[in-house]
Amino acid sequence: MTHPPTLEERPEQPPQAKAKKPLYKRAWFIILAVIVVFGVAANMGGGDTDNEATASGTDAAPDVVAPVAEPVAEEEPSNPGIGEPAADGKFNFVVNGVDCSATEIGNEYLGTTAQGQFCVVDVTISNIGDEAQSFFGDNAKLFNAEGQEFSADSEAAIYLEDSGSLYEEINPGNSLNSKVIFDVPAGTVPTAIELHDSAFSGGVTVDLQ
Repeated sequence: MTHPPTLEERPEQPPQAKAKKPLYKRAWFIILAVIVVFGVAANMGGGDTDNEATASGTDAAPDVVAPVAEPVAEEEPSNPGIGEPAADGKFNFVVNGVDCSATEIGNEYLGTTAQGQFCVVDVTISNIGDEAQSFFGDNAKLFNAEGQEFSADSEAAIYLEDSGSLYEEINPGNSLNSKVIFDVPAGTVPTAIELHDSAFSGGVTVDLQ
């Protein structure tokens, strides 16, 4: 009867070599490790950038907006008033006053009655040009506070002695006192008169109030 060999009698077997991992598994591990390393580095760098941006935004001084100055409205030049010179063309006018108390002009034989009341504007006219110029009172216009415009009454001027507003020729350097008459509604308060050296001139406005 044959006996199995004892432990001492068994032939020694060479130790088995450890099985190597496939190459592709090692490659994936390396790639994964590289990705992790880059990810950590990116997070660290991004955090620094955000912190720097935050710090920069905190330290930056806010922009100072300069206050915008409101435009100053330009005042329109005021018109000359009573007693002040006002020029138009060849004539320089000085209004001496205005009287609106009369309702009749003339005398019991030759005269006229106002529809409302007569406003008589006393004005001195000087020729500041180089040649003779004629003054017509009909070219003048009277205004009230409501902006209503009234024309001169040439018929009433006929009955007013020395009115000097119908047709008066004035030589250079000479002056003439004239009274321009307007027939206006009773109670009217004139605020301005527009005077002209001719029917085609721009005219000049004189305030009466």
